[in-house]
Amino acid sequence: MSRTLRARFGAGLLGLALLLPLAAAAPASAAAADFPTGYTAYHTYAEMVADINAVVAAHPTIAQKVAIGHSYQGRTIWAVKISDNVAVDENEPEVLFDGLTHSDEHMGLEMTLHIMHWLADGYGHDRRITSIVNYREVWIILAVNPDGAEFDIKYGKFHFWRKNRQPTPGTTAIGTDLNRNFGYRWGGGGRTSKNPFAITYRGPFAFSAPETRNVRDFLASRVVNGRQQIRAAITFHEAGRLVMWPYGYTLTNIPGDMTVDDHNALVSIGKHMAATNGYRPEQASDLYITSGTTRDYEYGMYRIFAYTFELSVVDYPKPWNIAPETGRNREAVLWLIERAACPLGVLGATIRTARCGAFDDDLEVARGWTRNADGTDTATSGLWARGAPQPTSTAAGRKQAGSVTSGRFGFVTGTAAGASAAVNDVDGGLTSVTSPTIDLPATTGQKLQFRYTFAHDATATSADQFRVEVLDVGAATATGVFTAYGAPVERNAIWKAASIDLSAYAGRTIRLRFSATDVGTNGIVEAAFDDVRVTRPQ
Repeated sequence: MSRTLRARFGAGLLGLALLLPLAAAAPASAAAADFPTGYTAYHTYAEMVADINAVVAAHPTIAQKVAIGHSYQGRTIWAVKISDNVAVDENEPEVLFDGLTHSDEHMGLEMTLHIMHWLADGYGHDRRITSIVNYREVWIILAVNPDGAEFDIKYGKFHFWRKNRQPTPGTTAIGTDLNRNFGYRWGGGGRTSKNPFAITYRGPFAFSAPETRNVRDFLASRVVNGRQQIRAAITFHEAGRLVMWPYGYTLTNIPGDMTVDDHNALVSIGKHMAATNGYRPEQASDLYITSGTTRDYEYGMYRIFAYTFELSVVDYPKPWNIAPETGRNREAVLWLIERAACPLGVLGATIRTARCGAFDDDLEVARGWTRNADGTDTATSGLWARGAPQPTSTAAGRKQAGSVTSGRFGFVTGTAAGASAAVNDVDGGLTSVTSPTIDLPATTGQKLQFRYTFAHDATATSADQFRVEVLDVGAATATGVFTAYGAPVERNAIWKAASIDLSAYAGRTIRLRFSATDVGTNGIVEAAFDDVRVTRPQ
């Protein structure tokens, strides 16, 4: 139990904590350390575990501890989930906070512990926090790198240690910089190193460290029905008082792997949070270029609206800075949790209506679509694939577009161009792709909106089609709601918009099936779609 817990959280909670067993002790090779004199208000690993146990025991209906893996030296990596029905995986927006990725940044652990207490201790007493806990699922990974943190204070003195404690094979070097070891753009440029002795050593390969694999696997576990449930995240570092958004790997504000809407929302959210805590807002690469970071991985892999907070103005801040430094982030943390249902909604009412409905997929990342879901497709080529289309043209014009309507990716009937226009297009029948399930609110006025192209040559007939169906899961029915028919003319690839009223399905669980059909053997049929969404009810 933390020596400062009584002063922070009251004698009653301390007494309860003393009745709880601690987690299993770390192996002898990883014996607990203590902070230098004058810094003992910071939490060691054992004190952190005791604090977690106390909170979970005091609030068993809303707080749950979850082991998400082990460090290199065998310490359990603990996460805490906070939600009103904590034992149930509810269909609620999720938010993730983590700290102590760099082991010399002890304020990061203090930040995650304070968030845990704000939510758990405030539930039922603070109206705002009660609402947050009732309508969100909040995950807190308290300390990503406990081995490094314990080594950093070994023998009661600071060792200025940043990395984990994993040896690098073939060398005498110890440690990998965990915030350079994540898989998105791993090994890129900037302040990252392939030298095992460097403090920014990226590791021999992405996710070579067990600690980053723990976070990777936890994030993967939150993909439900093909969709990432975590919508927003903050990883806490030290120092500089910065709020940083993706990306760190490039100086480009809106690279190809980011949409304009996402960028605008990331900036707007970041600036708002910075206005509440007095930090400086900036794109991560404005500080310096980094690759393989937590933040870039979360956004690049899953489109989580992920931020890095650099706490404090100096490394190893004095303990009396713990309360004011963590406290100045309270509003930013709570505000971000409240925005998690639809981060894009910060861009205004028009975007909220279009992008904050029951379903929104710009197809930039995998979100659970299934090709040939019922096993009845007959096409032999030109099968639906999510990717970046390569342009394909005939003498009559472009048949496959060379870009999508936002970002890089959409669904295309064969992304490759092929040696000629008649190669890699749809042949032999029908190809289909089906969305994950969509729970529609029981309110009319929702619309299915998407952009599409449907192109063919003059051999086409009305049997050649681009078609969209609504599959009513409960009724086991499939209803065509949109069809573009072929005709014996040259039709080139032009992006168009479609909007279909879904009032008949209000309150139902549905899936969407997109299909393209070529009934001939020598004709050219190409299709694509992008930016599929169900709007909010009016």
